[in-house]
Amino acid sequence: MRMHRVPTLELLDNDLGSPAEVQLQLDDLWRINRWLGGVSSSLHLLLRFLAGRRSVRVLEVGAGDARLAGRLRLMLQRRGIEADFFVLDRRHSHLLSGQPARNLHPVAADALALPFRRESFDVVTCNLLFHHFSGDDALRFLRSLAAVSRDAVLINDLERHWLPYLFIRFTPWFTRNWMSRHDGAASVRQAYTRPELAQLAASAGFTDFEVCRLVPFRLSLIVRKSGQVGEEAATASRTPTSIGLTEAP
Repeated sequence: MRMHRVPTLELLDNDLGSPAEVQLQLDDLWRINRWLGGVSSSLHLLLRFLAGRRSVRVLEVGAGDARLAGRLRLMLQRRGIEADFFVLDRRHSHLLSGQPARNLHPVAADALALPFRRESFDVVTCNLLFHHFSGDDALRFLRSLAAVSRDAVLINDLERHWLPYLFIRFTPWFTRNWMSRHDGAASVRQAYTRPELAQLAASAGFTDFEVCRLVPFRLSLIVRKSGQVGEEAATASRTPTSIGLTEAP
């Protein structure tokens, strides 16, 4: 039976819940990323673009508490690659909860109004965030990610399917509080399929891209900047006035 896409409000996006409940959900998200493909697949995507490099400047959009970026930085370092990570989330509290300041650059801002100059980063990554955007906002978001990247945009997200929906909704091992179960199920319901991601990339004006499966029920969308069509495919982001834990102007 086909699962139709249903855009849904996710509680963590709006910090709905007590501070303790929000922290529990961030812990659940890290557990999911650690054991269900977030770390391994994100590392795989990065290494595809870092062959022969010894340094790289990375922006992760929708970084949450930045534990994923911190782990990736260490794993790249062990491979002889120095990665300078900027981690962006719309919530101060999320960035601060993971204590990301050590060797990471935290930025609180709206993902649809990235406060960086064009081509400020070698690679821009996005883990478990793209499914939050629909329609014109999804196209605008993809173009804005490409605008601040020199080489590629690497999106790692869920694949919409009944099996992960039922798993995340009813399995207590990875979702240990009610907010995680709600948002996990909502994320799967509004995730995209492979043809849908390909159609979005084409509609955004890109020609050099690929959509592939990373692990069961995770998809990647890789957009190479060589496949950018016209200026409209990379709407310019605003020049930053500061980098740090401040709200975007």
